[in-house]
Amino acid sequence: MNKGIINIILASFFFSIINALVKYFDRIPALEIVFFRSSVSLILSYFFIRKKSLAVFNPHSKLLFARGLSGAIALSLYFYTIQKIPLATAVTILYLAPIFTIIIGIFLNKESPQKMQWPFIILTFIGTLLMKNFDPRIELIHFFMGLTAAFFAGLAYNIIRMLKGKADHDLIIFYFPLVTIPVISPFVITQWISPTFEELVGLIGIGVLTQIAQIFMTKAYTLEPAAKISHYNYLTSFYAFLTGIIFFDEYLNTVSIIGLIIVFFGIILTSRYAASK
Repeated sequence: MNKGIINIILASFFFSIINALVKYFDRIPALEIVFFRSSVSLILSYFFIRKKSLAVFNPHSKLLFARGLSGAIALSLYFYTIQKIPLATAVTILYLAPIFTIIIGIFLNKESPQKMQWPFIILTFIGTLLMKNFDPRIELIHFFMGLTAAFFAGLAYNIIRMLKGKADHDLIIFYFPLVTIPVISPFVITQWISPTFEELVGLIGIGVLTQIAQIFMTKAYTLEPAAKISHYNYLTSFYAFLTGIIFFDEYLNTVSIIGLIIVFFGIILTSRYAASK
């Protein structure tokens, strides 16, 4: 197993823990969680770029800013949907991001998928629609917010790919909170809820775990083409399914489970043809 795949698997594991914590601390508004997460990440990221003597502003700052902005939009919408709909469903919708990653990659990075990948790309969307249409707990607005989060996550992954060889992975990570904090701060102020000590520790923990996950994820996308590794993100969806049942008593109905399975196998088959390219 190559380093890119190992890194994306580790990233998926840590993101799974983060998802569970976001769901657990649902008393805290999603944007406030994003704010704490980004604040911790900003401090840790700055330490690393200072250690490497990296210049914050460089000829690629526009791309770095675009990566930060797309990531901020994706994360804010994603955390919100996690708190509003079953965890497994929210995570699975977001992890249409690999599909958007492949499609956007055609235009941004000229990394075209195999012809045999397209039927399975379509299959994953069908599976997602099954999950939505037969689960009354999922409102249409939350479903589309999840899809929008997935789109911007796919855009962010492609921008990371565009930055390969142009910006250090620690600088790419640093720009995420650098852009996110000023973008969301006006909204955070209007809905602020003071966290308890337990919640504060949890929010800081989310930030630390995110930093670890971001390092693995960013390394993965700078090591391998998006079409080859993005499907491994779906491990997080499987973890979310188990976590939802064990910790949050969230059981999906039969059709929703079928939809989840269709999505899961659709992305596996998509990746199989990508790997054989």
